[in-house]
Amino acid sequence: MSSMSGMPWNIIAALTAAALCVVAPAGAEASPAQLAVAQSSSNPFSALVGEKRERRAERQGAPVERYVLASDDRALLIQARTRTARVKFLCGPSDERIECTLDPDNPSPEIYLLTVTRGPRGDSIFKDPDGATLLRIASYGGATVFWPGEAQGQAASKSFGDDRTVELAFADFATAERRAKSATAVISALTGAPITFDIAPEVVASLAGENANAAVLADAVVRAAKGIKEVADDPTGARALAERINRVLFEIGSSPTVAFDGQALLVTFVPDQDIAGRPSSRAIERFLEESL
Repeated sequence: MSSMSGMPWNIIAALTAAALCVVAPAGAEASPAQLAVAQSSSNPFSALVGEKRERRAERQGAPVERYVLASDDRALLIQARTRTARVKFLCGPSDERIECTLDPDNPSPEIYLLTVTRGPRGDSIFKDPDGATLLRIASYGGATVFWPGEAQGQAASKSFGDDRTVELAFADFATAERRAKSATAVISALTGAPITFDIAPEVVASLAGENANAAVLADAVVRAAKGIKEVADDPTGARALAERINRVLFEIGSSPTVAFDGQALLVTFVPDQDIAGRPSSRAIERFLEESL
């Protein structure tokens, strides 16, 4: 028979179950990245289960995977859902990135929100908002990592850890204040001119309480310092910053933004929105490159 239209439903169901066993053998457990690829593929069954699976992952929280570079002991965390992922490149003992040195007792490596797409060979490709690939995980599990600041990809493999989620940890106001003072010293030294990192009085009134969570503010300070440093690393950029900015002011608003107000760089953040509540370092860097 050339068609299944006349086949009894119970036979069709049995064939469907057999097909599913081939696609997902018993005992096989897909990683979040591989699951993301599978759900966006042309698998005829994904249309039936993909939406429910995605809602369940969002509700329960996707698991966190740890990868370690083969060349050294640097590690990163990946929390992948269907089409997006959070990736954090952890600080190591000799890591000289500003997010690792600005507050050395409490480092704050940036959390990147990436999109997940499928490569021609079934790979999971993780890209930033500019379209740059930061991570590629092959269908067999091996990974290629483009560590921040490095053009060459590095091989990495899955490791183990007890990491539960990739999000901002609680931070008190003292942490944000300490980072602002450190950023003032570091950025002023880089530009050769005083650039003060200030926190608006209304922010102090809102977040300086004993139980207030200033995590987004504390992270925004580091992201701003990193974005400015990327521009200041170029001598021309450093001179432009010294001439244009004498203050970085952090304010609460309805959405994360970056703007100029005279010689002040205004960084607006939303305290209760985790990483979505502050501008990324790349957004701040891009704003300065386009505005100076």
